[in-house]
Amino acid sequence: MRIGFWNVRGFNRPLKHNGVAHLIKNNQLCLLGILETKLATSAIARIINRTFPGWCQTNNFDVITGGRILIIWNPAIIDLVPEDISPQVVHCRAKNKSSQLSFYISFTYGLYTVVHRRSMWEKLLELGQPMNMPWLILGDFNCVKSPTEKQLGVTPTWYELKDFADCCLSLGLNDAPTTGCYFTWYSNSESNPVWCKLDRVLFNNEWLEAGLRCNVHFSPPGCLSDHSPGIVSILDPPASQPKPFRFFNMWADHQDFIATVENGWNLNVDGTAQFCLCRKLKALKGHLKAFNNLHFSHISVRAKNADLALQDAQLESDPENSTIRDSMRELRKKAVFLAEAERHFYYQKAKLHFLKMGDRNTKFFHDIVKRNAAKFYPGNHQN
Repeated sequence: MRIGFWNVRGFNRPLKHNGVAHLIKNNQLCLLGILETKLATSAIARIINRTFPGWCQTNNFDVITGGRILIIWNPAIIDLVPEDISPQVVHCRAKNKSSQLSFYISFTYGLYTVVHRRSMWEKLLELGQPMNMPWLILGDFNCVKSPTEKQLGVTPTWYELKDFADCCLSLGLNDAPTTGCYFTWYSNSESNPVWCKLDRVLFNNEWLEAGLRCNVHFSPPGCLSDHSPGIVSILDPPASQPKPFRFFNMWADHQDFIATVENGWNLNVDGTAQFCLCRKLKALKGHLKAFNNLHFSHISVRAKNADLALQDAQLESDPENSTIRDSMRELRKKAVFLAEAERHFYYQKAKLHFLKMGDRNTKFFHDIVKRNAAKFYPGNHQN
């Protein structure tokens, strides 16, 4: 499924109608956000019926002047229900009719000053904080996220960058992998040329948790606009593949680890030295897998259950009972061991070595693991 968005800088001319129609046809789009249309509400029906027959539309023209956001979609392919319309954000629920994939999508058009854009960040925070479904945010934010996203002109200050950074941090938003043009806007000024990355696609952590992948391609703007059109491809989840064997450091802390290794290694094998080594390693791998399944599988669940069992024991009201004290001591030992094992598991899984990031910030590590997996998904890399 492909979704597009484009700041066309005015949508009154037939030349731009044809340009958008070609964008839809050439990229097989089922949903498109057209930004900064400068249309009057009365002109929408005529343009849709003539250029995009059979398509549906929604817009925010009634809440802000200037025809900011117009969304059109093919109802034969996708169901789209607008749920919140504001001056800088149109928030919808989408469902692909063939795959039954449901997600939220917000089209944005940021206003021109830091102060005016604050209502956009506030709206995204309002929408995103209770969000528990996959969510895409795409459009022209009219600001960059870092100084490297602007070339020439005045370097953006921290005051100009802070609101965007705070919003992304609060909502756990990630940039979709991008190909094509890095800078999506050009000033078209010979005396003061400026390139900026104003257009982008963001997704939340629930997008990754649902197994979804997407990337965005920005084409050159051409002659119809000074903004690049963005084409978002929502990719099928990767097919499950056998996982390679990995040695987890948490195993070495278990009291039965050495005995397990010795049992796996002390296998009588006849043959060449190389053949014996391969057979012993294969046998050891089987022993370690069984060892992991017995003591460490579903490590987060084990750690949580051990902690709950300890808390239940601590509620006992007979501190003089030696049996309860002994049981509590063993439960505490087990809970601490599994908590440390869980921490080591996520450190290793996330490939992080800075141990000062918090005691057990498990959600942080989950997010890093998912982002790393998305980064190396083959569909995100194009020649």
